[in-house]
Parts: sequence; C-alpha cells; structure tokens
Amino acid sequence: MPFPLTDDFAHALQLAHKWHLGQLRKGTATPYVSHLLGVASVALEFGATEAEAIAALLHDALEDGPENLTSNKNERVDVRKDLEAQILAAFGEEVAHLVRGATEETPLVDGEKAPWSERKLTYLAKLDHEGASSLLVSASDKLHNARTILTDVLTEGATPEEREAFFGRFSHGREGTLQSYRLLADAYRKAPGAQGRPRLQALFAELERTVAALETACGVTAEEVRGYTLLRTQ
Repeated sequence: MPFPLTDDFAHALQLAHKWHLGQLRKGTATPYVSHLLGVASVALEFGATEAEAIAALLHDALEDGPENLTSNKNERVDVRKDLEAQILAAFGEEVAHLVRGATEETPLVDGEKAPWSERKLTYLAKLDHEGASSLLVSASDKLHNARTILTDVLTEGATPEEREAFFGRFSHGREGTLQSYRLLADAYRKAPGAQGRPRLQALFAELERTVAALETACGVTAEEVRGYTLLRTQ
C-alpha cells in the first residue's frame, strides 16, 4: 500500500546533512550525503517502510558521525552514544535498532575503530542473526557502494595500473575491497532472516550481479576472490 514520507523523513535528512557536513566520498570530491540519499533510494525501491528509509539515511551516523563532530578521539565514544540517544528520541526504537544493525559493532578503542579485518568479519557473522528490516537497510548500503565502485572502475580503471591506483583509496586495496563485497553477497543470500521475502531476495540478486560485474571488470572470478587471504576464515 502506498504511504507518504512524513516530516520525520525530512527531519532525518536534516540530521544526516548536519552529522556528515563536509565529509566526502573516499577519494572523490562528492559530498558524502549523496551516499546516504542513494541508500535511502535503493531501500525505497526495494520496498522499505518509512522507518527503514529513515534508518537508511542515518545508517552511518554512529560509525562516521562522531569522527565528523569532534576532533578529540577520546570524546568519540560519548558522541556516538549521544547520537544514538538522539535517534531514539526522534524516531523511536525501530529506527534506532535498524541503525545499530547497520553499524559495524566493534568497540571503539581510545576513540578509534577496530582493525579492518575484525570489523568486516564481525559484520559478516552478524548477518545470520538479523531480521528482514535490518538486512534491507544493510544490503541497500552495500549495493549503493558496489554500484559506485563499479562505475568508477569502468570509467577510471582502463588498465591494470589505473585500477590499482583507484583501489588505493580503500584501506585494503583491490583484494580487500573485492573480497569484502564477494563475501557480503554470499552471506546475504544465506541469511535466515531473508527467506521467503521476494523483494529482499531481489535486492540480494542485484547486489550479486553488481559484485560479479565488478569482479569481471577487474579480471578475476568469484572463486579467486573468495580465496584471498585477507578475510579467509578457513
């Protein structure tokens, strides 16, 4: 049934703009809010409710908002808690839960994130325990990221050298980026919380197609990428 996006959605957009003001997409001059709008758009296209769309707008607030709002790393834990409290007060427990679900929930240590591999493996493991709404917000985020990376690789990575230079903007380069998205695509398809939900499965299928196209553009297969050592668990 059609539903309107209320003033709550507009308020969430204002908060997203405030909390990510001045942030850019990695290695680009593109305002970060473009990603937040893109994730909300993907989520709505695949059947999101307003609460899920609001969570899509705010999905990075707890992860990247503290870094933007204070220059003192020792204060970031407190800022993160304050942002979570603001989300809960403004939008209720459902949105707060979904934002927590989209966050890489490893503790900040002295205001800094845990090591990359620890964060990625923890995030992959928790997908088995997420409900359909959390999976929708999470996969919408990953699909928008994967689409953006694919577009950039196709336009900026005509040669192997150019592709390597492009992936240098990510902390674990080409192999880490490709493996992270391959393992995510695999994990979403198997997630118990998505079973029997056609729109959610359609979203996962689109992520799979995008990840496969990215692997093809980089001249590798899915099996090769799964075998990289960075995130291999067995």
